[in-house]
Amino acid sequence: MRLRAELLSSFRHPGFGLLWGSVCLNGFASHVSTVSITWLGLVFTDSPLGVGLALAVRVLPRLVLAVPIGSLSDRSDRRALLQLTNVLGSLSAAVVVFASWFGWLGFTELILIAAGIGTLEVAETTLVKAYVYDVVGGDDAVNGMMLEQMANKIFGVVAGISSGILLAAYSGTGAFVAIALAYGASALLLWFIPRVAPDAGRRTSDPVSASDTEPPLRVWSSIKSLMQTRAVLVFAIIATAAEVFAYSHEVLAPSFARDILQVGEVGLGNLVAARNAGGVVGLLLLGSISSRVRPERLLPIVCVSFGLGLVLFSTSESYVVSIGLIAFVGVAWASLDALLPTVMQQNVADSDRGAAVGVWNLSRGFGPLGELEIGALAMVLGVAVTQAINGATFAIVVLVVLWWQRRQSTASA
Repeated sequence: MRLRAELLSSFRHPGFGLLWGSVCLNGFASHVSTVSITWLGLVFTDSPLGVGLALAVRVLPRLVLAVPIGSLSDRSDRRALLQLTNVLGSLSAAVVVFASWFGWLGFTELILIAAGIGTLEVAETTLVKAYVYDVVGGDDAVNGMMLEQMANKIFGVVAGISSGILLAAYSGTGAFVAIALAYGASALLLWFIPRVAPDAGRRTSDPVSASDTEPPLRVWSSIKSLMQTRAVLVFAIIATAAEVFAYSHEVLAPSFARDILQVGEVGLGNLVAARNAGGVVGLLLLGSISSRVRPERLLPIVCVSFGLGLVLFSTSESYVVSIGLIAFVGVAWASLDALLPTVMQQNVADSDRGAAVGVWNLSRGFGPLGELEIGALAMVLGVAVTQAINGATFAIVVLVVLWWQRRQSTASA
């Protein structure tokens, strides 16, 4: 009973239950769109490089928009911005449904769709992680981030299974109908969150400075000061390495499903579902120890596990074994996604938390490098070998960066 109360402690805060429901629906929409874009990319181009290009375009907006959106959110109503993002997502998905219904959907259109979804997702992921911190406060920050990721992963399981079925039965039309409905319902839930919630963790009595009245200067100042903080820099490098060498395995997932495991689009959806189910397990483990172990101490374990899981997955030709291994990868994926934005916010001033999340998302914006790299390398070396190389590289990069941080901290002590 005590453990359950600890795992669900964030639900004691007003508005968190509604926010959690909104995140569930956003997670569903995001995972359905990922499966749809990767599968349709492979169908349209018959190449992992085509899949990599589509995913790269989806991630690219993070490079341009992540920090400005985070900095803007530090001086705005994050709930209102989240509502606007979800409304735009629902309308955009409805346009795609219309285009798909009339047979106007090809690879060029898929690239445009990926760019639009990526723009909305950089806003949603930047805003929601800072907003969770607003609602639950610093003491429950790790728990709040864990539950936010839990929502994403639980509905990622549902999305993985349903997206494979929708693609097999209705192609892109059915998938984007589901996306439009999920975004619309998410916007509706946000409407009912008490307005006091966004301000719970923020200082509203700070005097207005000159930088607050000059947004471009404010954004540049935030980037410069945050990146000069050693901890933020290290976590940003880890986030970048994860995006380039670890998360990019999504590019090869359709090829594993179709060509190595020979299970088609339904099998691809089940792999995504298994990864998210593993994420749920990982987040439960994280939540059970979050109050007793510093997040920074968990990072090396999580990152090495992530890389090792990808290497092992690359060696499997059994669908059942691959399901188990991708679930193990999901444990590490979800844990890392919860830990990084938390530790970055905990290492900056409260007034810069939105910008810190923006830096985290900016680091993720380098994902196109990984998606293009892994797609191109797979055409030369093959899917399995490429996946093994990337998984091992991620683990090594993280260990080297954390060793450097420890050495610098020892030298300055």
